[in-house]
Amino acid sequence: MINLRQVKSLLAVVETGSVNKASETLCLAPSSVSAQLRELSSGLGISLFESAGRGLVLSSAGRQLLPKFQRLLALNEQITAQAQALVSEPTGELRLYAPSSMCIYRLPVLIELLQTTAPGIELHLQHDPFDYRQALADRSIDAAVVVIDKAEPGCNQQEIAEEEVIYVTHPELVVKRRLAPGQLMDRALITTEPGCSYRVAAGIHFRQHGLRLAPRQSFSNVEVIRRCLLAKMGVGLLPRCVVSEDITAGRLQEQKVHGAPYRFKSTVIWPQETEVSARLNAFLQVIREHRLR
Repeated sequence: MINLRQVKSLLAVVETGSVNKASETLCLAPSSVSAQLRELSSGLGISLFESAGRGLVLSSAGRQLLPKFQRLLALNEQITAQAQALVSEPTGELRLYAPSSMCIYRLPVLIELLQTTAPGIELHLQHDPFDYRQALADRSIDAAVVVIDKAEPGCNQQEIAEEEVIYVTHPELVVKRRLAPGQLMDRALITTEPGCSYRVAAGIHFRQHGLRLAPRQSFSNVEVIRRCLLAKMGVGLLPRCVVSEDITAGRLQEQKVHGAPYRFKSTVIWPQETEVSARLNAFLQVIREHRLR
């Protein structure tokens, strides 16, 4: 059985080139370092070192195993650091990106819960227009809240809620029957900006019917679209969470359309190779414990 004391002794000898120098680094007796090397070699059934003058160098087998010994020690340090972070209250800045729909209609309740469970965290929130993929790559943000219909490559993810994107309008403008996409072309259609996942889904839907999506107006902020709909300016494409209260109150009404709603998931994503900080872990824990609908 390998233990960490043996690995530390091996790496110290590799770094210093001798048992005596390694013992000074580790504050151990040379006999203790030698015993740990013998136990490690015996346990593995191979010779890890060979003599080189007055010093020691790794054998061929030792050189092949060295990267794994190094990773083992690094992993131990990561586990220790994360454990210490878990028992202490996380503090500092948590940097997130979220589109306007999430900033306004999904995150407030989660932020309030985070402030209760981890009051030492300062949340810094970026919103559109913003290149969150580049920001994740250069680590200028810790995570991004996105609305997606498939996994983001190279990222871990934590689902927040299932999202429906619907067509909605003022009750005085609604058509009682379910419309075909082509019939929407005769209406003043208001969507989010090009490249937005909602609009991309609508564009694919329209192309499946041999049509080109051509909105009358487009805005990057969902609240602007909502205000336009309340002012009877047309039919909008919005996540249901943005207009659910308006629909319940009768201020707006869903316009039924064949092939809609479009289904997504609001999700927190962060790079796979990135260690999850105590701050981000606290936010993810809030999401796991308080599932939104």
